[in-house]
Amino acid sequence: MKEKLRFGVISTARIGVSQFIPAVQSSSELCVVSAIASRDLTQAQRVAAQLNLPKAYGTYDELLSDPDIDAVYISLPNRLHAIWARRAAEAGKHVLCEKPLARTVSAAREVAESCAQRDIILMEAFMYRHHPQHTKVKELLAAGAIGEIHIIRASFCFTLRNPDSNIRMNAELEGGALMDVGCYAVNASRFLFEAEPIAASAFEHRDPVYGVDVSLGGILLFSEGRLGIVDCSLETGSGGRYEVAGSEGMIIADRAFTPGTNLVTIRLIRGNNVETFEIPATNQYALEADHFARSVAEGKLLQPAEDGVANTYIIEALYQAAAQGTTVQLQMNI
Repeated sequence: MKEKLRFGVISTARIGVSQFIPAVQSSSELCVVSAIASRDLTQAQRVAAQLNLPKAYGTYDELLSDPDIDAVYISLPNRLHAIWARRAAEAGKHVLCEKPLARTVSAAREVAESCAQRDIILMEAFMYRHHPQHTKVKELLAAGAIGEIHIIRASFCFTLRNPDSNIRMNAELEGGALMDVGCYAVNASRFLFEAEPIAASAFEHRDPVYGVDVSLGGILLFSEGRLGIVDCSLETGSGGRYEVAGSEGMIIADRAFTPGTNLVTIRLIRGNNVETFEIPATNQYALEADHFARSVAEGKLLQPAEDGVANTYIIEALYQAAAQGTTVQLQMNI
């Protein structure tokens, strides 16, 4: 790529302001952030000045109309992801959209089709996939370090403070534990098995005041009896991790989803032997942005990224299973 990919950021949400934009500015080799938009021009201008961004817009449509913007990073509330991803595609902008892409597979499919029709690259922003610790895990699995993989346990939980003012507790904005953090656990199961589940069951604790799931546990059945056990919560402070259990041992990533920019370790356990691998500090948001830029340059979405439709399908199935108290059979023909 001769010139850097020029991002416009839609929303002044915390993840964009505190994570994505600083990562691109400090560590990206292939991208720049050229503009930010908010529904409040004053807010957009304040953030632009704070982060030294060239342009600020008081509407999202103004940013989408800017010919100097190649792609957008969407960090809006969940309910608005699919809407503005589709609007961005219609404006000819490539789309890096925060997870989850949508609440329903029909909405996610509409976005993917809109992008495909216009040769727009669509990527769901699961930044963790680009961290080298998972590359190491994949290498160990491919080498047979733990034998045949039978179970993946993936968990992402934290204790949410001040629920009255937090959009995660807003049912109209499609909040809840599964949409906010459980989607990582679902994604990790699919990513590590390199397969799609064939059935899903789940139980949830739904807050009676806010009307969103604050804890959810699910089981994903993969072919040959393999299991993905996922859990998520907004009321426990256990963090985000996964375990890959095989016939000969186990691999554990203790800081799988939000490792920060510090050195991390993964553990390979075989019997009484524990082997630790240190992974150097890196910024997974910058790696994500550069991967997206390479995908744009290639004209196709490169691995290990995905467009988000399949993950949305599983999220929808888990919600259905929890609501109906039944197992949902899956047919991944999306």
